[in-house]
Amino acid sequence: MPTDLTLRWRGRPTRGEPAELERALAAITEHYKLTFGPRRVRTASYLDTVDWRLRRRGLVLTHEGASGSGSLVLAPHSVKLTEPPAWPARVEALPEGAVRDAVADAMWVRAIAPKVRSRTMFREIVLSDAEGEEAGRIEWAEATAVHPVRTGPLARVTVRPAAGRRRDGKEVVRILLGTGEFERAGSTEYDDLLRACELPEEKPGFEITPGMPADTAVATALLGFADAITANVDGTVDDIDPEYLHELRVAVRRTRSLLKIAGDVLPDELATRYKPRFKELGDLTTPSRDLDVYLLEFDALARTLTVGEPEDLAPFEAHLRRHQDTAHKTLARGLRAQRFVKLMDGWRATLTTVAESGRAKTTVGELATDRLRRLAKHVKSRAKALTPESPAEQVHDLRKRCKELRYALEVFRPVCDPAVYRSVLKDLKRLQDVLGAFQDGEVQSQTLRVYAQEMLDAGPPPAATLLAMGELLAGFIRHEAEARHDLTAAVKTFVARAGRFSSLVR
Repeated sequence: MPTDLTLRWRGRPTRGEPAELERALAAITEHYKLTFGPRRVRTASYLDTVDWRLRRRGLVLTHEGASGSGSLVLAPHSVKLTEPPAWPARVEALPEGAVRDAVADAMWVRAIAPKVRSRTMFREIVLSDAEGEEAGRIEWAEATAVHPVRTGPLARVTVRPAAGRRRDGKEVVRILLGTGEFERAGSTEYDDLLRACELPEEKPGFEITPGMPADTAVATALLGFADAITANVDGTVDDIDPEYLHELRVAVRRTRSLLKIAGDVLPDELATRYKPRFKELGDLTTPSRDLDVYLLEFDALARTLTVGEPEDLAPFEAHLRRHQDTAHKTLARGLRAQRFVKLMDGWRATLTTVAESGRAKTTVGELATDRLRRLAKHVKSRAKALTPESPAEQVHDLRKRCKELRYALEVFRPVCDPAVYRSVLKDLKRLQDVLGAFQDGEVQSQTLRVYAQEMLDAGPPPAATLLAMGELLAGFIRHEAEARHDLTAAVKTFVARAGRFSSLVR
């Protein structure tokens, strides 16, 4: 239905009562007779991931039905559920079919859950002309959000002209707009409900501005990372989806990097006191995240087999999942512990005091100039020293330095020249991609050998499983060699263009 035939009602709620609707539509009763249909009610939960992946793709997925199992609806598709849904749900928990296929790519590994629950009252009104012929219909709908907050009814009026009577539809819209009680909608019911609930919420973040004292800037950035850590704890503990742990882990790494890069501007040796605590937190997250990544890629790895069959790897997958279960229990205990709670509470309180005091004489711009140039110099010197024969440890060291530079760029972006920033970040990303490919191949080949030995020690797995794992190992080694070959060109490009870091800060 064209949006120009959908209006928003500015008056008080009608609750679908015929007398109230007649008053609201009195201006068109001179031209059309109104016949009211039955009052209907629809309950709907609008579903999305925590980071709004469906909405960003323009997908509106709802679970409809007040009782029973209900249906999943993604217009024009609908699928009846055989049992009540359990939220949050990953894509594999959705019934197979057109709806699941349409949202699978957008959801990726993330789980969906209700963002808004609503109750909408509908009443259809038939418009008849003076000869008694149907000229069109009006659907009057009043939607009320019941979660996460309760809102007042939001009324929308959709005019649907009968076949060949589009002129009548436009005339009805013109008359209603002329009353001053209606306005063009310009948005969907979902949009209106989100706005009424003040969603989507902006992610908590930090704001660094030019001229800010260096200690205030660093503390502000660290507070943003602390918010990201705590915001992802519950999702990690409940194992809602693997991205909660990933985002928590990234925030910990950013914290550790910034403490190393610029922690010296903080007072009272804060960096020295907190570095080991965040290293401990990072170490806690590592086993579970490594296994998450392995299992996320498992089906794709299984499809690369040319001699073995994917099902040959089933005992290996079961072995990984047992490890994952143990690692997650250890991680969950650590995140529930009072030691972690006290760490984050004390850290945030301390940072807030620093951010509010701003005692450093050095500005964030001066700090950014010094640290970005220093980091870029370190990356460049290590990159130039690499040769095709360099040991893996030297490659991994360069990868770590690149990560530190990348995190520093993200923190100091507000004081950087936008054009130069985009350019140097693009070059750095290219180098990181090659370094990451090398790291993946080298680490995966090492861990695969460890897992194979564990399985042998626990009781010999089928020969087909060991042969299939050997084929995977050969693939990892091949990918590592390919990345090693690509690394020379990537390093050469980065080194040739690294001089632009000197003009990065405005």
